[in-house]
Amino acid sequence: MNQFTLLQSKSYNDLYYACTFVLNDCKIKYTKSNLKNLLETHVEYPSLLSLKDILAEYNVSGMAVRKGSHSYEEFETPFICSIQKEGWPTSSFTVVTYADETGLTYMDPKSQKTVYSSIENFEKMDKAIILLLDGEMAKDEANYKENRRLEITDNIIQFLPIFLLISVFAGSIFNIFIHGYSLIAFVGGIFLFTSLVGALVTCLLIRHDINSHDPLVREVCGSFGKKSNCTSVLSSKQSSFLGVSWTVWGGSLFISLFISNIFFLGQASNLLLWASLSILVSPYLIFSIYYQWRIVKQWCPLCLLIQGLIAINLFISVIFFQYYSFDVGKINYHHLFINLFLGIATMLLIYFAIPVLKRANDSKEYMMKWMKFRYNPSIFNSLLEKSNQITVPVNNIGVLIGDDNATIEIIKVCNPYCGPCAKAHPELENIIKNNKNVRVRIIFTASGEERDIRTAPVQHLLAIQEKFGKLKVHEALDNWYMSPNKDYSIFATKYPLKGELEQQRVKVFAMRDWCDEMKIRATPTLFINGRELPDQYNIKDLKHFF
Repeated sequence: MNQFTLLQSKSYNDLYYACTFVLNDCKIKYTKSNLKNLLETHVEYPSLLSLKDILAEYNVSGMAVRKGSHSYEEFETPFICSIQKEGWPTSSFTVVTYADETGLTYMDPKSQKTVYSSIENFEKMDKAIILLLDGEMAKDEANYKENRRLEITDNIIQFLPIFLLISVFAGSIFNIFIHGYSLIAFVGGIFLFTSLVGALVTCLLIRHDINSHDPLVREVCGSFGKKSNCTSVLSSKQSSFLGVSWTVWGGSLFISLFISNIFFLGQASNLLLWASLSILVSPYLIFSIYYQWRIVKQWCPLCLLIQGLIAINLFISVIFFQYYSFDVGKINYHHLFINLFLGIATMLLIYFAIPVLKRANDSKEYMMKWMKFRYNPSIFNSLLEKSNQITVPVNNIGVLIGDDNATIEIIKVCNPYCGPCAKAHPELENIIKNNKNVRVRIIFTASGEERDIRTAPVQHLLAIQEKFGKLKVHEALDNWYMSPNKDYSIFATKYPLKGELEQQRVKVFAMRDWCDEMKIRATPTLFINGRELPDQYNIKDLKHFF
């Protein structure tokens, strides 16, 4: 795995790779950005339940079972399970692609490559919970083409700064040496290189300050084994100078050095300034190494990278002063002023940006905690019990879809021409599909008068239910609500009826009277087992409870 792939891979985790493996196996079209967003916004992320629910978005159904005394070859592959090797701090999800009585092949969560293991070795790391999969009805991602277009645009925007940075760096190096070798060209090239690397390492240090649990930061900071701990060093008493963290000092140094060398290529006056500054900051090199070695007794790999760059700059600066004859009278004070401005501006930018970014990261974590609290069934049921109660019996009015024996009834009061009601229909459809213990009763707000455009489609739906039964009216509801243009004349030709329509007028009046007595003022209005859906929730939230 090259370095670019390593950096990119840290944006994802084992849940993401398990999902992509299954989706690719089912030949489903999906976008990485949408899949990642679905996973990270799931209320139970990261968990096996979040995997199951997200795969269900692509019509890949799943069922979690305990392995128990069963052998792996008894389960249909592929299936997902959780494993934890010795030395792994946490367990990771993997996909088993083949299993027999002697061994199995599975996706290594770290390398994303398919590897083979004996049954004995795999059982030692298996957590014995298996998610069985069925991808026969798998479907491509909703709005795939639009999502793909947005993803390509986002990728271009994301990698454009990196491309421009590399282009500027390459162009600057070429410009320095195009005029032939010289000491100024050599020193300028080294400064340009070390400043670029230093700026990138600083970005990682800032990333650590924002979130010390970031996967990429943890990977780099753990490269020295047990003695490697960036957090211990960066949060110690001596991690700041004059009230400003060393991350800000180092970041302002290397970023302003890089920008300065871009603007003032091959300028001896500029190199004199930075060579002098490199010598002045060199004592920090000794202090930091001693502090990590003898005081904290932990090493920060990112800090050591910075110190290595400082050491290189110190060595080059000594060579510069030893072999280059410079006239102090030719110092360009404009360069000094510009560099002073760059240093101060960069320091202020980093100093104030870190708290803002940290608050943004914290708010994301708080949002996840809030979602877990919000979608706690106990909280939901408690609020539901305190909400308005149905005081007028439904008396078998409306259109009923779902199992008659279901113990949970959702009443949806709606207008057949209401846009939000149409959007709510597929949400309730998914609930019925995924939970056989839920049924939906649809009560319409039509007045029953001839001049009311709502009356005709409502009568038609009631007549279909009476004549053809629940399956047919379910189909008709899908046809009506999924149609972008709700034209009753077209709908009526698909489900031709005659005298049955007028017979439904009494039922329409009954629904109207019920809505009037319940003082229904807006649609859709939902009731769950006789209680109105609390204001804190909407129809889309119901999928977390049913």
